[in-house]
Amino acid sequence: MASLLTIRSLHSLVVSRDNTLTKNTAWNAITRRDSKEQEVLPTVPFFLLLVVNIILFVPVLFILAYTINKLYPTLAIIEAADSPPDYELVTGKEIDIDGDGDVDAGSSSRGNIIVADKQFDGKGPSATLMPDETAGVPSTPSQPVTSGLLATLRLLRASEDGLFRAYRWHLLYNIVMGIVFVCLRLVPHIPNLAASIIASLATTKLETAWTHAVVSTKRDGRLWKRLPTYFVILRVTIVPLIAESVIVEIINAIASLPLGPMTGSVDPVSVARLSVAIVLFLTLYTCLLAPTEIVLTRTRAAMLPDDTNTLVPLDPSIQSQKMEQRGFMTWTHAWRTLSRASWVRIIKIYAKIFATTILTEVVAAGLIFAQFLV
Repeated sequence: MASLLTIRSLHSLVVSRDNTLTKNTAWNAITRRDSKEQEVLPTVPFFLLLVVNIILFVPVLFILAYTINKLYPTLAIIEAADSPPDYELVTGKEIDIDGDGDVDAGSSSRGNIIVADKQFDGKGPSATLMPDETAGVPSTPSQPVTSGLLATLRLLRASEDGLFRAYRWHLLYNIVMGIVFVCLRLVPHIPNLAASIIASLATTKLETAWTHAVVSTKRDGRLWKRLPTYFVILRVTIVPLIAESVIVEIINAIASLPLGPMTGSVDPVSVARLSVAIVLFLTLYTCLLAPTEIVLTRTRAAMLPDDTNTLVPLDPSIQSQKMEQRGFMTWTHAWRTLSRASWVRIIKIYAKIFATTILTEVVAAGLIFAQFLV
């Protein structure tokens, strides 16, 4: 959605609504069709330049739209706010603990980790030893992986599907939802909002499957069969899905109002309108749409089977519904159990996503615009 606002805003500063394009200075600067002195760009170099732009920008924009705007917030929402501290050995010696509890120093080994939350049972490595007892020191303070964008990208690259993790599920979801939406719009007297709500409810199981594919560490050919039934998923997600569709319609209607008519020129009024539109969009998204997305993601992640290994440590509150033997988390429970620290961390992550998206698109648009001026 940030991409759509950026494109709409830049378009409003370049293109005029009038039909006399020959009088539009910005348009003539791009096309230069009215200048007889300007040489016509040869066909072959033009297409070569087009191919180079596609090779350079399409992968970047694809990573921006999917990896950063979809995968990154999903992992951040379900990750635990803090993790148990780790201790890293720095003495260059291996530490072996036999069945009697004796500690023996072995050969040189660097980078061994002792996790501090396991209890010593006399059968394996002890984590109850203090750092000075194992000649180790605490490693860097433990933070969620998703606190940093680069750390999350490295984690995704090291995973089985890489930066486009679970994209097949996402593509299938978009195709089915698009078909359902178009079919509903062909029916007379069905408004856009109603069609959007029905399409979202019809494909909620597919989107839940995508969430599970993103979170789990291994591919599972039986992923669809391990999902709860459609009616269980619908019962959990129906309220957030309806709210999400309504909020999207509100944002689309309100956020573009300050832009006003397209003037085709860059002036202080246009810049002020653009600034107001961006601030309004970010405010509405942060206060209304982001909480809805967070609740939906947490409720879907709570439906993961108990034996699922996750890419990042799962928030303990997501698993609390298992204690009640419900098998799912209600949207109210997902809202109440999210800690303040998690809220602050997730909002910061959304801010990073917005900043990265807008900066990348502005740079890409500037590079493309500069090519027409050369």
